[in-house]
Amino acid sequence: MEVMNACDTLRRVENPGALLQEARDKGCAVWLILDPLCHQEALAQLYDNEPDAEKTILFLKTMLAESSAVSPRLAALSLDSPMERWINDSKASGWGFYFTSDAPFSEILAHLRSLVFIKRGGKRVIFRFWDGRILSRICQGIPEDIPMLLGPILRILTQDEGDGWVCIDRDGDAYMAEAHRPGTVLPSPWYAFTDRHDRLFHDKRPGIVARNIVESLFNEKMEYGLALPPNEALSTFVARHVNRGLPLGLWGLEALELFVRCSLRHGECFPDAQAMPVLSPLARTPLDEDASVAVMRRFCNQRGSHV
Repeated sequence: MEVMNACDTLRRVENPGALLQEARDKGCAVWLILDPLCHQEALAQLYDNEPDAEKTILFLKTMLAESSAVSPRLAALSLDSPMERWINDSKASGWGFYFTSDAPFSEILAHLRSLVFIKRGGKRVIFRFWDGRILSRICQGIPEDIPMLLGPILRILTQDEGDGWVCIDRDGDAYMAEAHRPGTVLPSPWYAFTDRHDRLFHDKRPGIVARNIVESLFNEKMEYGLALPPNEALSTFVARHVNRGLPLGLWGLEALELFVRCSLRHGECFPDAQAMPVLSPLARTPLDEDASVAVMRRFCNQRGSHV
């Protein structure tokens, strides 16, 4: 066992099954939260392998309710569930996590839904806490946040960026030392990302931002048929244009999402400041992000299509 943070609340483990069984033996229930975007077969596997478990859509009763098609699902995990074998064999990245608790499921669900959005720089942004790679990085780098992030959850088992298994125990060595006491669910968003989080995720920002933008655009693509270049998936298009926008000096989620939207509507030439002087804020060095956002808000709504 390798302890990975200063509070002894996160450790690297070999066998998640043994720790799940330990939780059951101590009176905890075990659940799975699964991201359907992790693998094209993820949802089908969940319904096939856990046919009797109720599947709860995380995004319902949140501001992301209209994106339920891409919402993570929560389900009670049966003993020796085939889902454990599928997760091990499929090598799906960012699939979610197992979690254990002696709290009522309604309290757990309310807490998790309160984390769907967080505060960052005075704005509300999506927090992909269900991605074990993101959650384990925060719990390793800012271990003092573990108790409030886990809330009524006592233990999480997930995989980090190296596909190694990690165990996050809310109370460290005091796991299950006290019976559950009902807590207060805070109104969302309550958790705030700070400069410490930015430093933790600086190298991962393009992928994280791209994933958030894909989720934001998914329903519009389905409902309004947003045009994409031939033979290019929405996720690939978004990732490519996020990586175009970052070198320009765009950093905020709103700025990068507007950059992607403008590229969707006006084609690969965006932003051609010589041909369209109105876009000159995007060509300045250093770039003024507020001015660029204002220009893109106007420009994004103009008629246009891919070329």
